[in-house]
Amino acid sequence: MWWSLISALALISVVRCQGVRETCLSGDEEPYLLFGTKTAYTFSHKGIPVMRSHEVPGCQPIAIWLLNRHGSHNPEADEISEMQRLSDFKANILANYRNGNFRNSNQRMCPSDVNLLERWEWNPRQNMTFAGDLTTDGYISTQQLAQAWRSKFPGLLTDNKYDYLFKYVNDQRSSTTFRAFTEGLFRDQAEGMDVPKESDEKLLRPYKFCPAWTRDVEENNETLTQLRTFSSKQEYKEMITNISLRLGFNYDINYETVLSMYEMCRYNKAWDNIQISPWCAVFTKEDLMRLEYAEDLETYYKYGYGTPMNQKLGCTAVKDMMDFFKIHLDHETPQQPKATIHFTEAEMILFTLTALGGYRDSAPITGDNFHTQTARDRKWGTSIMAPFNANIAAVLYKCIPNNNLKIREPYQVLFLTNERPLYIDGCNVGLCDWSLVKTRLGLVADNCELNFCNGAGKVNGFVGVLVAIIAFCFRLLY
Repeated sequence: MWWSLISALALISVVRCQGVRETCLSGDEEPYLLFGTKTAYTFSHKGIPVMRSHEVPGCQPIAIWLLNRHGSHNPEADEISEMQRLSDFKANILANYRNGNFRNSNQRMCPSDVNLLERWEWNPRQNMTFAGDLTTDGYISTQQLAQAWRSKFPGLLTDNKYDYLFKYVNDQRSSTTFRAFTEGLFRDQAEGMDVPKESDEKLLRPYKFCPAWTRDVEENNETLTQLRTFSSKQEYKEMITNISLRLGFNYDINYETVLSMYEMCRYNKAWDNIQISPWCAVFTKEDLMRLEYAEDLETYYKYGYGTPMNQKLGCTAVKDMMDFFKIHLDHETPQQPKATIHFTEAEMILFTLTALGGYRDSAPITGDNFHTQTARDRKWGTSIMAPFNANIAAVLYKCIPNNNLKIREPYQVLFLTNERPLYIDGCNVGLCDWSLVKTRLGLVADNCELNFCNGAGKVNGFVGVLVAIIAFCFRLLY
């Protein structure tokens, strides 16, 4: 304790003696809190009121289909070793400040930022044993989300176990998410309630069973062309230079270290929404916006509209939704289950939104248009679309058209994403006529065949020409 106090005073005295201007980022009263797929749910729509769009005059909800992502979690197994190195890196930063090693004194962090960093320690619980597990905050936020859904639809989310069918991914994180969600729904009754449930990997992770997507999209270097274009820009390189200056290094630190600090920053803010992360104080708002945009470029082409195959993979969730709704149409009495609830990953959230036609921009985002109005106004943003606890809901309503002049058909579907209306072409603030849903999404569901997944890969130019020549010769010979 005494050593920390002495170190802090020493750092303050060094800065005061040199009379430099400091950059105090941890004290920003309006910090940038959008961190792509590792954004806390509470930050993803901060300042946007939760609309009461689920209350549709003249209509009664009769079924709900819900797709959920898990809450915040510990670092993944492949992230831990790189992030553990931040302990040694922190020592180097503190040494820079004690020794006054600066190329540009105007860039340095202020003493309170440095002191905050000095108190940071790697949590020994963040190890391979608990890699990827749900955090306490992730567990609680999942419970709270379940309670929020129940308060919106008490007639659908009841205490009757036969009103439910749960589907989940077969891993530790999803099973823990399922437990947290059901505890939020059923409270004290949760432990003894054996609700209908099943594991369905091909529905909730179809990309894991699609060699063509793995080969042509996930492992294809061309998929990240726009990301590489963006990261090769001079301004991106200057960002790394400025971060290095801020930390007191006489050289540019490597890009992997910058990413490790960013990962630690956004994990910290997801684990504790209130606590200031010392690693976030490394970055300016502009830095964080660039890093967020970089992830948007990656996800747009890997899971979104940037690659046509992605819309095909999202069809499994759409088909499941359409099949579920069909059992509730044209019945005088309520059908069971009333709610089908799924637990999956961020990738599937993005695939499904793409298949639904949500968050679609009129022009693609690219590595060249970060400073344009197109990029600033983009709909595709992973911080908003797929934060921790992201969710997509579709609610089927039975209506009396005469009671609401805007309702033209007896069945309506309300689409919500993260509890807000999902804007879909042809619909009214997320509320769609069943005929439109049946025509547009029915087509997606009816053609949901993943036979292409086992198809041959793209033939490169040389091989294609060679095959054509051989075929021509055979025709001449025979």
